[in-house]
Amino acid sequence: MRGPTGRPVGVVMPMTVVDRVVALHEVPLFAAVPGRTLAAVAACAEEVAVAAGDVVIVEGVVENHLFVVVRGRLRASHDGRVLRDLSPGSTVGELAALVPEPRSATVTALEEGLLLRIDKVVLDELLTDYPELSRGVIRTLVTMLRGSDTHAVGDGR
Repeated sequence: MRGPTGRPVGVVMPMTVVDRVVALHEVPLFAAVPGRTLAAVAACAEEVAVAAGDVVIVEGVVENHLFVVVRGRLRASHDGRVLRDLSPGSTVGELAALVPEPRSATVTALEEGLLLRIDKVVLDELLTDYPELSRGVIRTLVTMLRGSDTHAVGDGR
């Protein structure tokens, strides 16, 4: 079966660097980074297609990359409890991309989607070269910590 463009249905065309830059600009972590810098990140990012039910991150596994959700939805869970749902513009795995340690949650695709994988080595270079990215990472981590404190308080009541 072929779609409207004549390509077989289900075949996804790779994103251009410009498409990747646009997607990265939608992410709070990268929003303040100049487009030229994001082009370097985009060129190094790996596209990962996922189907509903695919496990993207396995709790306890040591890895050193983060994912940006471009299309689709993911769910992060720990011990069977839903922590959060992730939609386009979300990131997951920021901590592992900074300091590789065992993953704290399992992340599963809720539907077909597309992710960009950014490895630690790329992120490290950018953090060194672009202080505005460092501020974005710090802001994201503080938001995550505040959110986990709120959940911890709420869980105890």
